Amino acid sequence: MTVWDNLRRMAVRGGCLGACLMMAVNFAADSMTAYGAESSVIEQVTVTLKSSYGEPELIMEPEITVSGTGCSLEDFQYMTDYEKWKPGRKVRIEITVAAADGKVFPTSLNRSQCKVSGADFVSARALEDDKLQVKVDYKPVMVLGNTTDAGWSSTYGSRAVWKAVEHAPGYSLVLYGDNKSVKRLTVTTTTVDLAEYMKDDEKTYFYEVKAIPTNSDEKKYLKEGEFIASTANEVDWDVTDDTSDGGAIKGSNYILPNGRKDANTWKKVSDQWYYFDQNGNMAKGWQYINGYWYYMGNNGVMRKGWINPSGDTWFYTNENGEMLTGWVQPTPSTWYYMDSSGVMQRGWVQVNGKWYFLDSSGKMLTGWVQVAGVWYYLFGDGSMAVNTVIDGWTIDGSGAARQ
Repeated sequence: MTVWDNLRRMAVRGGCLGACLMMAVNFAADSMTAYGAESSVIEQVTVTLKSSYGEPELIMEPEITVSGTGCSLEDFQYMTDYEKWKPGRKVRIEITVAAADGKVFPTSLNRSQCKVSGADFVSARALEDDKLQVKVDYKPVMVLGNTTDAGWSSTYGSRAVWKAVEHAPGYSLVLYGDNKSVKRLTVTTTTVDLAEYMKDDEKTYFYEVKAIPTNSDEKKYLKEGEFIASTANEVDWDVTDDTSDGGAIKGSNYILPNGRKDANTWKKVSDQWYYFDQNGNMAKGWQYINGYWYYMGNNGVMRKGWINPSGDTWFYTNENGEMLTGWVQPTPSTWYYMDSSGVMQRGWVQVNGKWYFLDSSGKMLTGWVQVAGVWYYLFGDGSMAVNTVIDGWTIDGSGAARQ
C-alpha cells in the first residue's frame, strides 16, 4: 500500500480533519503530476561516430549521429584540417547538439550522461539553454597502401629491400623457393637479410611483402595492404627512399613546406642520410632505429664502414649504415669479428666452440702463428687445429704445437 493510499484512508476516517487532509493529498498529487509533465531538462544524450574504410591510403570522415529524447545533431567542426589527418592520430571534433522546443540542457553532462561511441569523450557543456557542445577525440582509420617497388639489395644479394608504405608500422614477408613457402617474417623495417633461409642454390627465390599493423592497438585503426611480389631488380635505396617532399634542413630540424618539423623519419639530403628523432631534432651519435644501431656523425650524417667514435674501439657498419656483429668481411678474404656490442675483437676469440686468432688490427689470421712463444696452426677458415699432426708437428688439445 502506498503513502497516498494511507493518507486517503486517514482522511475518510477523520471527518473534517480528514477532508482537509484529503484536499492536501489531492493538491500534492496534482502538483507532482504537473511537475512531471512540465520537466524539460535533457539529461541523456548519445553521440555515435561510425568509421568506414575507403580505398587504400584514403581516410574517410566518420558518420556522426546523435540520439536522445528531445535533441538532435545540429553541426560539427573538425579542429584539425582534414588534409592533416593521419590514421590513429587523435582529431578533436566539436559537435553541437540542439534541443527541441521547450527543452533545455543542464550546464554540463558527464560521460555516463553523454555516452560517446566510436571516439573518446572529452566534455559536454551547454553553450546556451538549448545548445550542447560535445567534444570528442576521434582516431581516423585507413587501409594501408602497397609498396611501389620490391627487389634485392645491390650490395647484398640476399637482402630483400622495398619502398616504404606511408603510415605502415610493419610488414609481413613471405619467402618462396621454387614457388613453395620457405619462411614467414614480420618486420618493422623496409629491408631484411634472408641469407639464412636461401641455402639451396638449385632453387629460385622470390618474396612477397605487404604493409600491416603490428599490434592490437594499431589494428583498431589500420587494415593491412595487399601482397606485392618482388622482382629480380637490384636496388640501392636500402635505408629508405628519398621522399623528395620539398623540405629542407634548417638548423637541427627538417622543415616541411608547410612549416612543420618532420619527426621519426629518415631524410636524404644532398646524397647524405639524416635521422630526425621523435622531437624533430637531428640525431647524432649512436641511434637504435627499427631494430638496428646506426652512427650519426657530429654533423648528423649517417656513417658507413669503419667507425672509431673514441679511443681505439672500432665498429663496422654496412652500406645501409647498420652496425654489424659477428663475422664481417669488409674486403674479399679479410675477416674480422665483432662482439655482441659491435666492438672489433683482437687476440684469441672463441666462436661456436672453435678458437680463432685476430691480429692487432683485428684481422683474422690463418696458417702458422706464434703467440707468446707458442706455435699454433689455424685452418683456412681461421679455426685453430687441435689433436692432430700438421707439417710433422704434433698439436695437442690446447692447440699448442710440438715437434
